[in-house]
Amino acid sequence: MPMVVSDPTLPDAPIVLANQAFLDLTGYGSDEVIGRNCRFLQGPDTDPADVQAIRDGLAGGDDNLSVELLNYRKDGSAFWNQLVISPVYDDDGSLIYYFASQKDVTARRRAEELEASERLLLLEVDHRAMNALALVQSIVRLSRADTIDDYSSLVLGRVDALARAHRLLAASGWKGEDLARLIQAETPALGRVRVNGPALSVPAAMVQPLVLILHEMMANACRHGALATPPGALAIDGRVEADRLVLNWIETGGPATVAPTRNGFGLSMIRGIAERQLGGSVTLDWREAGLHARLTLPCTPRSAKPAG
Repeated sequence: MPMVVSDPTLPDAPIVLANQAFLDLTGYGSDEVIGRNCRFLQGPDTDPADVQAIRDGLAGGDDNLSVELLNYRKDGSAFWNQLVISPVYDDDGSLIYYFASQKDVTARRRAEELEASERLLLLEVDHRAMNALALVQSIVRLSRADTIDDYSSLVLGRVDALARAHRLLAASGWKGEDLARLIQAETPALGRVRVNGPALSVPAAMVQPLVLILHEMMANACRHGALATPPGALAIDGRVEADRLVLNWIETGGPATVAPTRNGFGLSMIRGIAERQLGGSVTLDWREAGLHARLTLPCTPRSAKPAG
């Protein structure tokens, strides 16, 4: 057991005895230890609150003061020290020494930190899984088709879009994703889609719901809108206004548009995700020149929940 004895009757309570186990633990020689206050083991990441706890315990006459604090060896390596300090009194009751034992508990602390990290990771995985399941629930409930084959195709297309968003998030470490990349992932290779505006990072919590909206609108543009015919084009303008992500969707050169039926366009899906799940708004304006849409979403969306 590493241990030292310090003398509080001398200025700065220097160490007057240190055993070999203490020298082995800290890497110092006895000539580097004797005559110094124990604070030389402290370093840049030693918590001042732990140091203050030692001061307070000594001032209060604690008979068995125990503190875990980060200390440093001579070579600069850090270790967690379970320090126990006991006062030693003479026959008259006067304080003459402090006896201090040390124990390297670094392995236990690392195990505890790893367990805490794993617990946080499991909570985060559970949170992401619940978000994804909420979106899949919305997909299954809000998808409408006249035949089972059409229904299956709709659901699979939407789940595939969700999976693409998940892969992009995983590649970025779940720190968010560039708006242009999200749009590109849902854009067919037609060369007629233009993304305008500054580079924008979409918060991680918004990526998957936003991708589902983009998927629905892009699918409609390819089936019924501007991208259904060669002359047509699509411009998407993205920007942040007053802490809200604003997307302006402008189709031109396609066939004349009319408000679609529920089966022909994922209107319920778009409104459910944009308004009820993310707390935003969507305006769809079918003009003769093509669809003009405006999507407004808070940059800090609500926690995911079913959109319907």
